[in-house]
Amino acid sequence: MNNTQSKTRAKWIVGIIIILLLTALGSQSIYPQDLELKYPLGDIPLDPITYQRHLKFQPEVALLGALPASYDARDEGIVTSPKDQGSCGSCWAFASVGAMESHMLKQYGFGPTDLSEQQQVSCNTSMAGCNGGSSSAIRYWQRRGPLYESCFPYTADDSTPCIEDQCEQLDYRVVGWHTVPATPDGFKNSLYYDGPSYWRYDVYSDFYSYWDHGRAGDVYVNSGGGLLGGHAVLLIGWDDAKQAYLCKNSWGGGGPNNDGTFWIAYVGHARDLGFGMANFNLEAVGCSSDAECSDGLYCNGAEGCVDSVCEPGIPPGCGDDGLFCNGSEFCDEAGDACASTGDPCATGTICDEGQDLCIPSDCGNDTCDLGENCATCPDDCVSGQGGTCEDCFKGECDGSCHPVKDGPNCADCLPSYCCGDGVCEGEETTGSCAVDCGASACVPVKKTCDCDSECGKFESSETCPWDCP
Repeated sequence: MNNTQSKTRAKWIVGIIIILLLTALGSQSIYPQDLELKYPLGDIPLDPITYQRHLKFQPEVALLGALPASYDARDEGIVTSPKDQGSCGSCWAFASVGAMESHMLKQYGFGPTDLSEQQQVSCNTSMAGCNGGSSSAIRYWQRRGPLYESCFPYTADDSTPCIEDQCEQLDYRVVGWHTVPATPDGFKNSLYYDGPSYWRYDVYSDFYSYWDHGRAGDVYVNSGGGLLGGHAVLLIGWDDAKQAYLCKNSWGGGGPNNDGTFWIAYVGHARDLGFGMANFNLEAVGCSSDAECSDGLYCNGAEGCVDSVCEPGIPPGCGDDGLFCNGSEFCDEAGDACASTGDPCATGTICDEGQDLCIPSDCGNDTCDLGENCATCPDDCVSGQGGTCEDCFKGECDGSCHPVKDGPNCADCLPSYCCGDGVCEGEETTGSCAVDCGASACVPVKKTCDCDSECGKFESSETCPWDCP
């Protein structure tokens, strides 16, 4: 076990000891009165072994895909409004419920809903109510459904009896709960592909000053202070320009951005803040028809009801059609069809399907113009025999190159030339291939190239093609 793992495990053990002591003293809430915290906390980090055991790495297709430089899940309409946990250390319940609300929106287009945090506080006996909990609280919904807030309102009190059986349980269950690699790429990939979810960090005293006095857009970077405890929030975005994550808090609608959110730096903190994340997928249950399972999105495929369980659809196969001039294929949600980006060629060029090339529009005028070459316009920039026989052994071309005997410009050793390749060679001249042999392109070099249109003693077609075509 390395130093980082040891420190993380030590923090976890301290958190567990605090919970046990408080339970022995009567399970009185430690947030905020006992520690005189201005804002309640409540996250107890998973122990390092558990976190490692449940790690899920993104599939290669996701890792190869370029993530945007910035992302805000609110732009997709999959983040619900911020709430206030009051004086109870139940941030873990609010982060869990926020994740459930977002996943219902992202996967099934259901909502926005206001789900009950009190269900977690009062009914999830694997957690410690107002004395804290962890990201594994989300697993409570593997066998039970979430409840509406209207049926089981939040009381900020873990002595409130569980009335789960008196409420309608929504037909969604958690599947595939997992932890996330604690790196910027790990967090961003999980948020982008799986959805907003439970994200935790350690709170030091300077964070309260940032929350109260920070300005919109300010990024929190820990500068020190005393450790106050762990806190759970909902990770909803990032901005690489800021080098920061965007989080939805559970301390009401205030904070530096005045909307219940805040920015926290990827790295550069004076203390190890112990970042961690858990995420999951949802499965809809209790359906009786395919229509109940449909999310209305063509590109997700047609969802269906199988054995009273909603199964995800199979996305339409919008793969490459093999046609260069159609551009790239993609799923067009607006048109409910597979579509192509269209002609990939720029203005002034023509798409040639046979060669998979963009051909200059003036190709075919018998002149190898600027921008044309043998590949893009073979009709004007014809390949031909290069070199001379005079430079071959005994001044004769025999069809075979003899590197030891033949000179560097022997036609047998220079099988072809191409106007437009940037080299004035073979039969090319200023008149026949101005692109390669234009006089204006000549740069005088002492002795080897005078640029005077006369082939001097020390000049050759190789050192000065402008004078010695």
